[in-house]
Amino acid sequence: MNLPKLSIVAAALLCCFPNIMADDKINFEDHVKPIFRAKCASCHNTNKKTADLDLSNYTAMMQGGGSGASIEPGDPDSSYLFMLINHDSEPYMPPNSDKLPDEMINTVRKWIELGAPETSSSKVMLPKKAAVNLSVDVSGDRPAGPPPMPDVLGLEPVVHTATTTAVSAIATSPWAKLVAVAGQKQVVLYNSESLQPLAVLPFPEGQARVLKFSRSGALLLAGGGHGASKGLAVVWNVRTGERIMQVGDELDEVLAADISADQSLVALGGPGKIVRVYSTVTGEQAYEITKHTDWIYSLEFSPDSVLLATADRAGGLHVWEAFTGRNYLTLNGHKGAVNSVSWRLDSNMLASASADASVKLWEMENGKNVKSWNAHGGGTTSMEFCRDGRVVTCGRDKTAKIWDQAGKQLKAFEAFSDLALRVSHCDETDRVIAGDWTGEVRVWKAADGARAGDLTTNPPTLETRLKQTQDSVAVLNKKLVAAQAALTAATTAQVAYNRKVTDAKATLDNTQKLMVQRQADIKATAALLAAAKTKQTGVQNRSTKLAAAIPELTAAAKTAAEAAGMMSEDGELKNVVTKLNEQVTQKQAELQKTQQEIKTIAAEVAALTKTIATATAQTAADKKAIPVHKATFDKLVAGRKAVDGKVAEATGVVSASQAELNKATSDVEKWKQYVALQNELQQLTAKLAEKDKVHLEFLEADAVVKEAQQTMVKTQQQIAAKSQTITASKKSITELNAAIATAEKQKASTKILVDSHAKAIPVLKTAIAQAKTASSMLPNDADIKTSVTGLEKASAAKEQKLVELNQQIAAADTRMAESKAGIATATTAIAAAQKEMTAAQQTLSKLTAEAAPMQKLAEEKKVLLAAVESEVSKAQAAVEARREQLRPKIQVTQVTR
Repeated sequence: MNLPKLSIVAAALLCCFPNIMADDKINFEDHVKPIFRAKCASCHNTNKKTADLDLSNYTAMMQGGGSGASIEPGDPDSSYLFMLINHDSEPYMPPNSDKLPDEMINTVRKWIELGAPETSSSKVMLPKKAAVNLSVDVSGDRPAGPPPMPDVLGLEPVVHTATTTAVSAIATSPWAKLVAVAGQKQVVLYNSESLQPLAVLPFPEGQARVLKFSRSGALLLAGGGHGASKGLAVVWNVRTGERIMQVGDELDEVLAADISADQSLVALGGPGKIVRVYSTVTGEQAYEITKHTDWIYSLEFSPDSVLLATADRAGGLHVWEAFTGRNYLTLNGHKGAVNSVSWRLDSNMLASASADASVKLWEMENGKNVKSWNAHGGGTTSMEFCRDGRVVTCGRDKTAKIWDQAGKQLKAFEAFSDLALRVSHCDETDRVIAGDWTGEVRVWKAADGARAGDLTTNPPTLETRLKQTQDSVAVLNKKLVAAQAALTAATTAQVAYNRKVTDAKATLDNTQKLMVQRQADIKATAALLAAAKTKQTGVQNRSTKLAAAIPELTAAAKTAAEAAGMMSEDGELKNVVTKLNEQVTQKQAELQKTQQEIKTIAAEVAALTKTIATATAQTAADKKAIPVHKATFDKLVAGRKAVDGKVAEATGVVSASQAELNKATSDVEKWKQYVALQNELQQLTAKLAEKDKVHLEFLEADAVVKEAQQTMVKTQQQIAAKSQTITASKKSITELNAAIATAEKQKASTKILVDSHAKAIPVLKTAIAQAKTASSMLPNDADIKTSVTGLEKASAAKEQKLVELNQQIAAADTRMAESKAGIATATTAIAAAQKEMTAAQQTLSKLTAEAAPMQKLAEEKKVLLAAVESEVSKAQAAVEARREQLRPKIQVTQVTR
């Protein structure tokens, strides 16, 4: 890239932008000092300490000024100097000037956030204020807010080997369903309930030998490194996976480490036999403990951060004051290496596990051993207090166990194939996680000892996971098809069988219904029969009576007719005879009718009797058929359970197969998403690198343009100033000439008055003398005396006026002399200003010609930068969108206890 040569200031300013320092740590000498020198040093230097503040060197700057400390390392928002330049507090700096460019302010902010190091080799000071709240109430109450769980983080392993190595470290979060296991150059986070991987945290320094979650669960600490080469401890933010802290520079790997509950201290130890405790505020070593005589195997801060327990390979066990390093207790009793120490949540009890097979509990008032038991034959390798006071252990007998504090074994879990090395307990799921020498990591339910599953310290690559899951989908598809065919067959058989049951039930119901109906019909027919017989009897009686009465009634009519024949004149008797004959006819017709009715009723009675007999016979047949039909139905109902069972079994197989397939299909999508996320993260990293490169090129070009523009502005200002000088000088000459003319005119008119006054005064004096003579001759004449007085006053006034007029003439002469001198000065100034303005115009013309290509290059770089930034934004949006799709797949419900 061909750029004009930069000025010293412009070159220095290029060091001020944080996004061009991918490899260099932002520091005072290289990046911040050039800003202060360019913008602040004119008022705040060794010779001129405005507000008693010197920003020209690091030591003086850190001492501060009249307002106190100027910089609070790690906290820009509390740094007085930063607040002034960021215009968060008055007086705004620089005074009477625009706010510093954002790039400069961001550089100063980042430098303070990093701890305000002086040079690139200075140790970075971490913020005084912790990024997260790490304090834990000694009561053991759950911290406010949701439990710390990882967001969507990368799952691509740093290393994947053909075989696994011994499990070197396991830790569980105190408040979340989260477990961490150490592998080669990585730490893998799992959900302790689903056992699904949540994150792979790179540990390129080697193998993590110890893992510890902070007491709040927000941070994860790992200590380790390479044997006989390097040792350190690092801390990650659990939610973001960001590596936020690193302390220690051991010559051998770290075997023991922990972070205090308030995050103020990190302690570590190992083969060097020295416990080193670091301040997280400064990153510097706070103190060291040299009392141990052998390798330090374990250490842990008490939950209240007051004490620190440390243990070594020779059986040494000590308790120290955490903030001073002073010895508090020495606990004697173990006969072998103390492999593990753990505090009860109330900080009043310390547990230790040893190669001598024992687990010991120590109270902290005077260090008394209150309980001891042999946990594992051959030696106890790892131990941990649970949140509820139980103790989990594992050992060389290949087993993991859980105990109460009285040393009673509550559960022993299935044995490993080799030595059990590490154990931890997840309080949120009540599960025990342990690992052995072969690299196997098992998870058990503490309540019943059932195996919940396995974890691995050596996870496969994302492509491998995807391929394996896709292969399983094909197998599960075939399994589902077979299960669905079996279900179809079972369902078909069930339908046919149910049809038989339905038919048998219908036959039974119909038979029972018909029998009931027939019985009702018999009852109704019997009632009809009884009514018919009653009616038959009545009609029969009426017929019998009519048959007996008609002959008598006929005889009576005949006799009455004979009598009427004897007495023809008796009309009334004839009427009686007529009526009797009518009655005989009527009764004969009625008798005939009753006789016919008797036949009809007899036929009805016979029919009803037959109907009752038939129905009675059918009812008897129904009573015999019903038990047979019921037995058939009951048998079919009893057999249906087996048929339904086959359908249920086949349905269960289909459901299970479908669930397996759904999960595998979902997992395929999940792994595709993670593969895509990994690619997008790589693309984002590449885009960010490209952006940094283009941004640097733009800043270089823009700095040159801005320098040229500033010079041009200054030159234009000089031209304008000289032009103003010439204009002002010309105006001054005009005004001065006018003043000279006015003065001369005033002098001429004044001289006339002087001459008239000079002539008038002797005349007045003569008149006074004459008037006085007359008054002396007439001493009693008041009028003459008054005239004398008036003449004397007039003469005195004229004399005074003459003096004033002569003074005015002298003043006019002075003004004219001064104006002539001013004209000479202005004429000289005009000549000088014209000469300087001509030179400045030539400089401006030259700068204008040179600025054009600079401006064009800067604009090209700006356009390119905007395009690259747009690409970065798209890449960031793609990553965030991918994470948003993946978040529902990793969310789990936290148990509240």
